[in-house]
Amino acid sequence: MKSLVPTLKIVIPTFFLILFGSFLLIYSAHAGTLTNVYIHMSRIKAGLTGAAGQTVEMILAINPSSNISTGGTIVLEFPDAEDATWCRTEGSLTITATATDPAADLSGTGWQIDSALPGTLTGACTQGSGVGTVDKFTISGVGALTAGTTYGVKIGNNLGVIGTAAAAGEHAITVTASQGTTSDSKSFKIDLLTDDAVVITATVSDMATVDCTISANTVNLGTLFPGGTYATGSHTITTSTTSSGYYWAVYGTGDGSTDAGLWKSTATTHLIQSGTTATLDLTNASITGFGMTLSDPDTAGSAVVTTNFVDTTAGTFGTIDRLFAGAKMVLYQNGNQLSGESSTVTYGAKASAAAPAGTYQETVYFVCGGYY
Repeated sequence: MKSLVPTLKIVIPTFFLILFGSFLLIYSAHAGTLTNVYIHMSRIKAGLTGAAGQTVEMILAINPSSNISTGGTIVLEFPDAEDATWCRTEGSLTITATATDPAADLSGTGWQIDSALPGTLTGACTQGSGVGTVDKFTISGVGALTAGTTYGVKIGNNLGVIGTAAAAGEHAITVTASQGTTSDSKSFKIDLLTDDAVVITATVSDMATVDCTISANTVNLGTLFPGGTYATGSHTITTSTTSSGYYWAVYGTGDGSTDAGLWKSTATTHLIQSGTTATLDLTNASITGFGMTLSDPDTAGSAVVTTNFVDTTAGTFGTIDRLFAGAKMVLYQNGNQLSGESSTVTYGAKASAAAPAGTYQETVYFVCGGYY
């Protein structure tokens, strides 16, 4: 019997050593690392409370390195010093399996969701309360997971449940998928910002415009007598603009070939010519023709009547040319306009002694534009 004692002293410790080693081998065979993980958060601002306008949702993607049997859990654990910040109010979470996340999936890698997380999924948010306990999100009722497959799940909440830690910066998170003795986990850090939003502003302003008005489209000069005095007729033009200025230009049609002016198109044809000089002084007995003047619309303002067309000398009128190629500027403004402005356009005509009786006509085209 005494001879067995030394033997037992060797056998028994050896037995327990082998048993303990086997336990370690069995345990280590069932504890692994998640091959791939990502968390896509709807907000990454620090200090979100989960209240209206500050809610936080997450999409979690995990790829286990082990096959995990049905009936397991997935747990997200947050830093010990951040109790009651990630889980603002204890209670249930809305868990929705998702088969894709277009915003975060990395195509062709283990970070691309292959399949929606299986199972009869439920979720709970629990708070840590002091050293050694932490905020946790727990997903229960997870179905069987296959190693090498990336699963996706969305974690939502009611108002006031999920929040974020108070301080900006890095925060360690541990994600664990387990069932029984099989457990895969991974720890990593996410970064919270002081502010995660960029506010974009723009101002829509009305485009600059110029509004131009001609008060009348016909003007009758009355009766002219051959070799007699000149006759006049008038209308107004009005300009309103939000641009940097405006202009008015004119051109006539006349006889269709020679010059602008009052044209008698029936026999005997005759043209009361606007003339080749810049102005016509129709008070001069030897001068006949057709021309026009404009009044200054704002007197002391920045509107300017072109020199040849000012109305400051009675009986003197500026001459016009025919066709667009002969258009002449008669009024302009270089500068902003405070209010709409009107100018009186006066036409003057005088017939020569040789002018035959009949009806004469000229069509004057007005062109108005803005400086932008």
